[in-house]
Amino acid sequence: MSARKDKNQADNSQITPVNDPVADSRLGALAGGIAHDLNTVITTIYGYSEMALEGLADSPEAAENVRRIIGAADRARMLTRQLLDLSRQAAREKVPVRVAAVLDDTIDFIRPSVPEGIRILRRVTAPDAYVNAVPDQLFRVFLNLTMNAVQAMTPKGGTLTVTIGCREDETGIHQGDQCRELHIRFSDTGKGMDKALQQEVFKPFVSAGKEHGTGLGLSVVADAIRELGGTITVSSEPGVGSAFDIIIPGAFFGTLPEKH
Repeated sequence: MSARKDKNQADNSQITPVNDPVADSRLGALAGGIAHDLNTVITTIYGYSEMALEGLADSPEAAENVRRIIGAADRARMLTRQLLDLSRQAAREKVPVRVAAVLDDTIDFIRPSVPEGIRILRRVTAPDAYVNAVPDQLFRVFLNLTMNAVQAMTPKGGTLTVTIGCREDETGIHQGDQCRELHIRFSDTGKGMDKALQQEVFKPFVSAGKEHGTGLGLSVVADAIRELGGTITVSSEPGVGSAFDIIIPGAFFGTLPEKH
């Protein structure tokens, strides 16, 4: 117990892959995390619905808004299926996923619900980087981190910068088209966190300074990164902002590998 406590008291909180004999106790919390994701999706559905209502009478964009609503509903059904799969302890197959494409989907999905005064910037130096993941798993990670940053910058406003690059060389230069570790960073200019909260923020039911919410989003992120065999750390300063750094091993570039 003391060794674990000392580790948690480091300057940065870090999640690393471990074999936990009591992992089954997380089942309830993980199910709650999926419910948290569902609430986030529903919020986005409301955003698109309002857009559709405003332009339905005489705007040609109304049809496109309706299609976006359908897409959001599909995401909600996907999360519901995850809840069912979790209760049945069903395994999900990992496939090569292009990380930058998932980020684009996430930002396009959430943008209508982002308040004015908040900017989202992308700095992608590894546009063709792939990782082996369950496709919706990475979407959930990006969605939760983006929502967390938006909430931290509301109502004051600010900038979220998302960076995707090869850890060996952040300029995007990599030897032999290989990127063995992918570095993903979500950096915001929000309210920030003190060190005590940083040490606890990845635990279930701990809220990162939000007035509303269940405090499950970052716990869900940590579990997903663990499943990918990666790590996530946070650095933050009150009144300045927070940065979440994700390292995912086993990344590769270019076209998908041939199946044998």
